[in-house]
Amino acid sequence: MPKVLVVDDSPLMRATIRSMLEENGCEVVGEAVDAKEAVTHFKALNPDLVTLDLILPGDSGLVALRNIRKLNPKANVLVVTATGQDQIDKQAISLGARGVLRKPFDLQELNTAVQKAIGS
Repeated sequence: MPKVLVVDDSPLMRATIRSMLEENGCEVVGEAVDAKEAVTHFKALNPDLVTLDLILPGDSGLVALRNIRKLNPKANVLVVTATGQDQIDKQAISLGARGVLRKPFDLQELNTAVQKAIGS
């Protein structure tokens, strides 16, 4: 059962992602609302996967991604965003994201993206 940290500033989106992940057999071990909290929780929880929104209060999700990958270059991070810009996608992938999932998405799309991100 993969352990997942969900990072999104929207309580509704965090709850939705949590529910979908749990339905797919994942264990949500923590939630974060901003980039700093994401990095702090990543250090403490050592999850198998981080779902990471890009638009966060304070620092962006790209800053969180960079800092998480500094802590663990093998960290599995799945960017989950409503931002539909190829340039940002390319930047996220170049920083080490394992994939980009566009909001809105369904259960199967999330499951496929998670499996690809964790390599199973």
